[in-house]
Amino acid sequence: MGRGGGLRELGIRVEKAKVGFYLELIRNVFQAVDGEGKLQHRVVAFTSAARGDGVSYVVNTIAKELATQTQRRVLAVDASGLLKIRVPEPAQVVRHCSETQLDNLLTLPSEGTTSGLVGLPGSNQLANWYSDPEHRASVLKALRWNFDYVVIDCPSLDVASDISFLAPIIDGVVVVVQAGRTRRGQIQRAREAVERTGGNFLGFVLNQRQYSIPNWLYQRL
Repeated sequence: MGRGGGLRELGIRVEKAKVGFYLELIRNVFQAVDGEGKLQHRVVAFTSAARGDGVSYVVNTIAKELATQTQRRVLAVDASGLLKIRVPEPAQVVRHCSETQLDNLLTLPSEGTTSGLVGLPGSNQLANWYSDPEHRASVLKALRWNFDYVVIDCPSLDVASDISFLAPIIDGVVVVVQAGRTRRGQIQRAREAVERTGGNFLGFVLNQRQYSIPNWLYQRL
């Protein structure tokens, strides 16, 4: 086999390895059940220790795989998009969402995107979200009523406090770690920050892992 063909084949295997990783994450996190057979982690937030660790990429990939593999209704939501929900009536929440190429996957983009949504949040909405725990709980309850799974894209812990408001009222938090970039101290502090808010820390996701070609294999291609 020529070197070019061998590299393409290896690329396919690497891509399959990445997909396999996300499928394993879905099984271990989103399909975990309690003693009564009920799903334990339906609403999960993803954050990171530092900016640029790839949270949005991980959330988008997880949401697509989750919708495809489970055939259940999935919502991928930007944390700031939750501010758009003025009145958390379960029957009205879907009006705020945008469609995707998958029928069972919707998105709730950030507050900067207004197409098909109700518009930017006013000061009262901001006040409700950040100061009223009952309002936040009602929003999450409405999302649970409409979707089987909700995957939330949160800013990194070093730039925003979104996770401190969300962690106590969702099922769990996953911290994204960029391979070769995020330091051990940052990783430990991220876990402590989640647990300090009363959140259920579910674990870390290693993003941008390098699948290098061993020299012995390269010589055979």
